[in-house]
Amino acid sequence: MPLHYLKRVFSSGRDISREEAMKVFRRDRFTCQYCGLDGSRSFENWLILTIDYVHPRAKGGSRKMENLVAACRPCNLMKGTRVFASVEDARKHVLAKREEWRKRFHAETR
Repeated sequence: MPLHYLKRVFSSGRDISREEAMKVFRRDRFTCQYCGLDGSRSFENWLILTIDYVHPRAKGGSRKMENLVAACRPCNLMKGTRVFASVEDARKHVLAKREEWRKRFHAETR
């Protein structure tokens, strides 16, 4: 694989090294902490895993391990830069947003 591709695939963001990202992925068992997508089940699932800041960097969040979680790209986008008191609060928001989008999708595609 070309080096630029590997850097893109294994990069989890500008502020986190690959080694730090892998520590988070291992701790979270390669599973999205919001929707439960299992990144260890298939390479395709693993490819969409990212590292999310529970308290976003844009809002002063730190790079400490307790502020980082594995998240699939869709959940990471749905959470955005909102600040939540806990991962559980963020999970509730993301799951509600996913359900809202699911209903909208089904309404639009019928």
